[in-house]
Amino acid sequence: MDKSLTVKHITLRDGERHKLLVSADSGIPLYYPSLYITSHVRGAGHSVSTIQAAITALKVMYSWLDHYGLDIESRFQQAELLTQNEIISLRDFAKKPLKDEEAPTKVLSFSARSEGRMGLVKRATAVASETQYSRMTAIADYLKFLAETLTSGRRNKALAKDIESMWKRIKSHRPKKKGRATQDRDDKGLDLEVVDKVLEFLQPGHEQNPFQDEGVQLRNALIVTLLRHLGIRRGELLNVRVDDIDFTANEFRIVRRPDSGKDQRTFQPLVKTLERTLVISSLLAQKLSHYVLKSRSQFSQARRHPYLFVTHKAGPSQGAPLSNSSFGKLMGVLQGMADEMGGVHAHAFRHTWNYEFSSRLDESGSGVSPEKEEQMRSYMMGWSETSGTAATYNKRHIKEKAKEASLDFQKSLNKKKGGCDAE
Repeated sequence: MDKSLTVKHITLRDGERHKLLVSADSGIPLYYPSLYITSHVRGAGHSVSTIQAAITALKVMYSWLDHYGLDIESRFQQAELLTQNEIISLRDFAKKPLKDEEAPTKVLSFSARSEGRMGLVKRATAVASETQYSRMTAIADYLKFLAETLTSGRRNKALAKDIESMWKRIKSHRPKKKGRATQDRDDKGLDLEVVDKVLEFLQPGHEQNPFQDEGVQLRNALIVTLLRHLGIRRGELLNVRVDDIDFTANEFRIVRRPDSGKDQRTFQPLVKTLERTLVISSLLAQKLSHYVLKSRSQFSQARRHPYLFVTHKAGPSQGAPLSNSSFGKLMGVLQGMADEMGGVHAHAFRHTWNYEFSSRLDESGSGVSPEKEEQMRSYMMGWSETSGTAATYNKRHIKEKAKEASLDFQKSLNKKKGGCDAE
């Protein structure tokens, strides 16, 4: 695909993140995409991740224009809108991954700790339908904006109606959204034996630990332990600062810090949920304190920022806050430790936490009402009590309880006269 465009990441003086689509050769932002992103996306208060998604969609659209030699701005100035065939072509083009797919890519296989070998793996030839849907939505909105902007001096009711019709036709060619029934959120949790095995292998000094450095082993074990014990999101974990932990009271705070000036990461990890204070065990607090005092403190760059987890690898980024990409690489290593660990990722721990939370409440016989349980779950996960998200994450446990109740009911019927189990 066209490589003449790239995304420029900007951090403003107040820490706000912004992105622009620019020419890869000159570094100059594209005028109309920049106007749209700044006024309609950033101006509407959307997050930097939403801005990134919109820019990616525009990059795909301009790659399509370049591929077919179309000058969309000149055409719109002449009130010549997209035809039905062009919209269909754009739809098909929006399925393509953004990067060139012709050449296979070398990737590192982590299938065995002692055998890190290079293999050739072809990337996917099409993006997920959800991605295509998002791209087509952003492209439709931009093209409507562009057409209205370029025809502002000559637009009449008929042209306005045509622009509206083009916008609707583009959106009508988005793929249908899959029903949530195909895979409930509760099915995304991890098998508890897999979770235990991951934590076992990551223990510092374990012979099957895939990491060599002692400090890295401690850091990674703490990362997965926090995901397992607290069910927090990746962005929440990477956003935690040393001063968010009260090592005396054993408290762990989740704080929202959008556009923090102290965070120099290009892609700032964000807290999407509500702020809250969680309790941690004294043992976990001690291990976190040990990491801060014995491992993290060894890096001079780590003393210049407050973020808890840092990069240990030698180089210019050593001691810098752990990035999203580095976290992703960690998850990739875990997924390659064993065949059954292929589903290990940060959010899976969150689903697993919710399942275990319900199971433990049942086992304890605490008598907590469903309403109270939902309030507790919502607080610890950072959800609004009225969002209904707590019930969604509790489906796995509810399903199991429903199955048990159904089997008990069937057994009681079978024992009656005429039942299969009747004597």
